[in-house]
Amino acid sequence: MRKMHRSFVNVQQLVLLVAVMVLLSDLSSVSGASSNPLADDEEVTNATMGIVESVSTARAAMERFKQSVPSVDYLQLATAGLQEYVANVTGRFEATFKDFTTRDLESVQHALIETIRYLNGYESVNSISMLQNLDYSMYNHNLLRSINSDLRIASISLSEALFDQRDVSVAVDDIFAATDKLQENVIRLADVIEKGEAWTVETNARALAAQQGFNESIDQYLNGSLTQVEDIVTALEDLRTYEEDMYRRFKEKISITFPKSTTNYFIALKKALENTIQKIRINFENLKLYKHRDIEQWQSRGSITAPIGYMTQVAVQVASDPMLSNDCTESYIDKVLTFPNFTLAHVNGCLAEQTASEEKTFAIIAQLLDTYVVGAINASYGAFDICFRYAPRKLNQCLELNGYENNWANGRIYNAAKQVESLVDSEIQHNFNACVAQNGYFLNYHNIQEMCIYSKKRTRYRNRWTKK
Repeated sequence: MRKMHRSFVNVQQLVLLVAVMVLLSDLSSVSGASSNPLADDEEVTNATMGIVESVSTARAAMERFKQSVPSVDYLQLATAGLQEYVANVTGRFEATFKDFTTRDLESVQHALIETIRYLNGYESVNSISMLQNLDYSMYNHNLLRSINSDLRIASISLSEALFDQRDVSVAVDDIFAATDKLQENVIRLADVIEKGEAWTVETNARALAAQQGFNESIDQYLNGSLTQVEDIVTALEDLRTYEEDMYRRFKEKISITFPKSTTNYFIALKKALENTIQKIRINFENLKLYKHRDIEQWQSRGSITAPIGYMTQVAVQVASDPMLSNDCTESYIDKVLTFPNFTLAHVNGCLAEQTASEEKTFAIIAQLLDTYVVGAINASYGAFDICFRYAPRKLNQCLELNGYENNWANGRIYNAAKQVESLVDSEIQHNFNACVAQNGYFLNYHNIQEMCIYSKKRTRYRNRWTKK
């Protein structure tokens, strides 16, 4: 009986011992859940340190833009997008992997989940999409999307491996490789933006100086042209005064009442002269309005600054694409820097030719008015002066006869208006339009179509489909 009791006690002690061991094992397991079993893996630890270093390097590359924001919109937008993305990626990966060896696994998992949410969310997509402002052919936008995708996939793989307690080295290495690629391209893009801003500042300064010279040349041309127009308008007013003076002197020579035909002739002559004066004045007013409109467009659109800005932007965008950028990009910027003065010289040459052409045409118009209008007035009054050679009894008959026969003078006066209109349209307006069109083409397209950037792009796509 005593032996049985002793055996029962031993069994109780054994059961209690097993229970304690199980409890200790459970406690040990719980304690292990909050520790970081990966901290002892040297390769994983080194990789996490590399991840933190890569994203920190990327963030450091963008620090320069906190103090010096690019001056043009497309660089501002690209910089803002890149800054947002780098700041978010850096903050989240540092929260995940910084001091990795001293943190428990649960905090790492929580931080990793937040990282995955960002990489998979609209915020990252929006930031990356802003890089399109820096792109010529979507290279950087697509590249950063690819890096973001690599980071997301590797982060998800790491999260699953941690949950399943599998080997995490492959996933960590993939994240390290993606962050290394990220920092490499962030540094490249930051350098491109910085160089692009320097190019923009320099080309814009030269373009503004040339634009000022351009505007001054335009104003000088316009003032000279309008002065010649005013000279013609003054000459037209002088024609009216000249005819009125001729009429006054003619009336002083005669005391009789004019025959009706003579009176009608003078009325018709004055009407023809006035109509001609008004038609020519209106023609010149339209010319002035047309010139003012086009010239204001030239100046308000920045006829030099706008094309230079576009050409610089193209060069910067191409420089940001390693598949397009080459030595020619740098040489192209050199061409852009010389382009403002080159353009100004071309504009001045065009306007000088236009000024010379207008001076010649206005001289022809002045001669035409003298030949046709003044000639017609002189011939008309000269024909009436013949009548004073006759006896007074025949004077009235002579005046009446010449009143009918001198109607040809009105036709010459009207014809003068038509010829002036034709000269203004064909010689002044047409040549001015040609100058405008020539400058517009030159300013917007000259030296762009032939530049190496376009030929490099064409070669790139052609070679893609060429069979070797």
